[in-house]
Amino acid sequence: MSRRWLAAAALLAACAHRGPATKAEADGDGAEGETTTSQADTYVSASAYQHYLDALLARGNDDLPRAATELREALLYDPASPHLHTVLADVRLKQGRVGDAEEELRAALQADPDHAPAHLLLARIAQAREKTADALSHLRSAIAAAPDDPEAYRELVRVYLTAGNVPSAIETAQKLSARSHEAQKRVRTEPDDDGALTVTADRLRSQAAGAWVDVARAYVQRHDAKGAESAFAEARAAQPNDWETLSAEGSFRESQRDFEGARALYLQLLAQRPESPDVLAALARLALEEGDLETVDAHAKKLIAMASEFEPSNGEGLDDDRREAAAALLRVAVALLGAHRSAGAQTALDSALRLFPDQPELLFYRAMALTQRGRPHEGAAAFEQVARHTSTIAPSFLGATPKALALDARVQAALARGRAGEITESVQRLRALFSAQPKDEGVALALLEAYDRAGRAAEAEELLASAVKSHPGNEGLLYALGSAQDRTGQRDKAVATMRKVLSLEPEHAGALNYIGYTLAERGKIDEAQVLLAHAVELRPDDGAIADSYGFCLLQLGRDREALRELRRADRLSPGDPIILSHLGDALLANGNKDQALEVFRHALSRLGPEAGRRERPLTAAEAALPADPPDRVPEPGDDKVRKDLAQKLRTLAQHP
Repeated sequence: MSRRWLAAAALLAACAHRGPATKAEADGDGAEGETTTSQADTYVSASAYQHYLDALLARGNDDLPRAATELREALLYDPASPHLHTVLADVRLKQGRVGDAEEELRAALQADPDHAPAHLLLARIAQAREKTADALSHLRSAIAAAPDDPEAYRELVRVYLTAGNVPSAIETAQKLSARSHEAQKRVRTEPDDDGALTVTADRLRSQAAGAWVDVARAYVQRHDAKGAESAFAEARAAQPNDWETLSAEGSFRESQRDFEGARALYLQLLAQRPESPDVLAALARLALEEGDLETVDAHAKKLIAMASEFEPSNGEGLDDDRREAAAALLRVAVALLGAHRSAGAQTALDSALRLFPDQPELLFYRAMALTQRGRPHEGAAAFEQVARHTSTIAPSFLGATPKALALDARVQAALARGRAGEITESVQRLRALFSAQPKDEGVALALLEAYDRAGRAAEAEELLASAVKSHPGNEGLLYALGSAQDRTGQRDKAVATMRKVLSLEPEHAGALNYIGYTLAERGKIDEAQVLLAHAVELRPDDGAIADSYGFCLLQLGRDREALRELRRADRLSPGDPIILSHLGDALLANGNKDQALEVFRHALSRLGPEAGRRERPLTAAEAALPADPPDRVPEPGDDKVRKDLAQKLRTLAQHP
C-alpha cells in the first residue's frame, strides 16, 4: 500500500457520520470532516434503536468490532435504513476495510439515491483513489440532496483545489457563502423555536469561512499574495472571529514579514484563548524576529510554567493538552536555535522533555542545542542515542518519520564529531552515509562540510560530481555540487550548476540565494533582486538569505530598506561576520558612522584571535551585541572578510 494511500485512508477513517448537530458543534467544536444530517435522514426504528445506541457508544470508545456487530444487529430490524448503512460504512473505514465500506454505501444509496452522507463518504473514497471525476459527481449529488449542509461544499472546494481548478473552487465557496447569508436571513425573519435554523446558519457560516481559508492557502502555495489577501478577506467577512481564519492569516502575514499584522491577529486569538500554547509560541517567534528578547523570554517562561502544571506523560488523560504544550515549546526552541539562542532553546526543550522524556524529536533538538552551545562531544553522544532508539515517534510534533529522523541524527552526530576535533572520524562516517544515501541533499551537504573542515573540499567536489553522473537530474546533489564548486573557487561553474538546480526546482531557496548574491556582487542587480526577493519569500527565517537580499537592496540604493533587512538578518543569525560587515555598510549609507564603526569592529572580533591581536579591545557597546555560538569554526572566506573589514576600518580612520 502506498504512503499516499495510507494518508488518504486515515483521512477517510476520521470522517464519521453523525446525527443532528448540537449547538456546540455548530459553533465549531465538532470534529473536522464529520458529516451532519437532518432528523429525517437519521431515523432508526424502535426495535433497532438499542443496538444503534450501543454501536455509537462502542464507536466513541474506539471499540470498532463491537460497533460493527451492533450495527449489523440494528440492520436486521431496519435493513433499508440508509443511515445505518452509512454509519456502518464509517466504522468499516475506521477499520481500514474500504471495500466493505463501499458495499454499505451502495446499499444506502439503493435504499435512498439522495442520501447525502453516503454520497459524501463515497466522494472521499474516490478522491483518496485520485478518481476526481467520481468524487465531483458524488459531491454534486450530495449538495443537490442537502443544499443547506455545508460539508459537501467544503469538500468540493478542496477537490477543485487539489485538481488545480482555483476558479471552480472560488465559485463553490461563493455559493456556500450565499447559502450562509440566506440562512442568516431566515434566522432574523422566521420563527426558530427549536434553534434548528440557528444551528444551520452557524454551521454554514463556519464552513464558508473555512472554505475561503482553503482557497487562501492554495493561493499562498502558489505565492499569489493578492489572491490570498482577497480570500482571507472573504473568510473574515463570513466569520470575523473564526479561529482557523485568524490563525491561517496570521501565519500568512508572518510569512510576508508583515509582523505588525500577524501580531494583531495572534493577539485576537490570545484574547479568545489566553492559555493557548500555539499562540504563545507564535508571539514568541514574532518577538524573536524583531529582536525583542524580553518578550521572547516572557512567552517562553509562560509556556514553561504551563508545562510544569502537567505530570509526565503516562498515556492517560490530558494527553492532548500535554502534547500541545510540548509542541509549542519545541517550536519556540527551534526558532531560538535558528537565532543561535541555544541556552534558551535548551531550557525550553528540557521543559518539554519533562512531559515526554523519550520523545525522539525533542531529544534531537536538545542535541542540536548542546552542539551549538560549544559542547559537541555531548551533542554527538546525544545524536547517537537518538539514532539508536528512533524506532517510533509517538507523539510526533513535526511529522518526522523514524527513518528520516534516524538518518538526520547520524548525520548530525558525524558533524558534531568533526566540530569536536575528530576530523577523520567525521569524514569516514559521512563518506559511509553518502555511499548509502547518495541522493539525500542533507547528507551530501554534510559530506562537503566534513571534507571542507578537513581541508579536502576538492575531494568532496570530485565525489559529488561522480554522484551527479550516476544520478542525473537530482537537484539536491546538484546543489551540493554547486556548493562544493564555490568552496573550491570555481564560481562560474557553481553558478552554472545552480542554474541547473533551478531548472529542475524553480523554488529551491538555496540556489536562488546563491545565484542572486553572486549576481549582486557582479553588479547584475535587477535579476539578483528578483531571485533574492523570491528566496526571502520562500525562507523568511533564514539569516543568510536575508543578508543577501539586504546586500542587494544596498546595491540598488534602497538604503533604508537595506538597513531594515540587514538588521533582521543579524537578529536571525547574530554575530555572523559577513552579515555584520554588510550591516555596517548599510549604517554608513544611512549616515550612522559611529554605529558602523562599532559593528565593523565587532565583526572583526568574531573572526578569531588574529583579529583580536591587531585591533583594540571591544567597547561596552560591542560587548553587548549578540555573540556567535561558541562552536563557530573558521570558514574558507574568513581571510577575505577579515581583510575587507580591516580596510573599512582604516578608511574610516583616515576620514573621521
